[in-house]
Amino acid sequence: MLDEVDTVPVEDPDVLAGPFAHIVVDEAQELTDAQWRMLLQRCPSRSFTVVGDRAQARHGFREEWAQRLERIGLRDVRVASLRINYRTPEEVMEVAEPVIRAAIPDANVPTSVRSSGVPVTYAAASDRDGIIADWLESHADGVACVIGDPTFAGAPRVRSLSPEEAKGLEFDLVVLVDREGFGSGVTGAVDRYVAMTRATERLVVLE
Repeated sequence: MLDEVDTVPVEDPDVLAGPFAHIVVDEAQELTDAQWRMLLQRCPSRSFTVVGDRAQARHGFREEWAQRLERIGLRDVRVASLRINYRTPEEVMEVAEPVIRAAIPDANVPTSVRSSGVPVTYAAASDRDGIIADWLESHADGVACVIGDPTFAGAPRVRSLSPEEAKGLEFDLVVLVDREGFGSGVTGAVDRYVAMTRATERLVVLE
């Protein structure tokens, strides 16, 4: 019978193996040379859209973008800098910019186009729970995040993340804890900068 004939099973194709005509790469500042080689093998056309921020490169980024991309094998590189910051209010950027400039003087720090009217505030670490409770009571909507305090378990509408976990996210309120504990050098500065700039309305720094 036909249903008894042995057949060779056909494996499902790996849709991530390519080849692709074009690849969009986000958080490109974190990619190693080996990771770039993997992407290049999957894109024979060498057609890429690359999005990255040297100010958020935790392990350092000494080259200019054109140098970096040409070194890993891309040609005809065109760089467009994003100079406008729609997410982070100017009150937060005024505090965050010196943090990253101290480690990466030529970092591309965008200019905020809006003000929240809420200055960055500083408080004691023991005020953490009270600050969060007051914010939740006065804000029926929105989300908050405590960054840098693994002892905080999180709550409804309040996340608890490390700086690395918070990258790429945004919150109405950010409560930054033990910022000096993030470390020194470029990695520490980047983590502090990333944590601060997650705030879209209010940043509270606990000391």
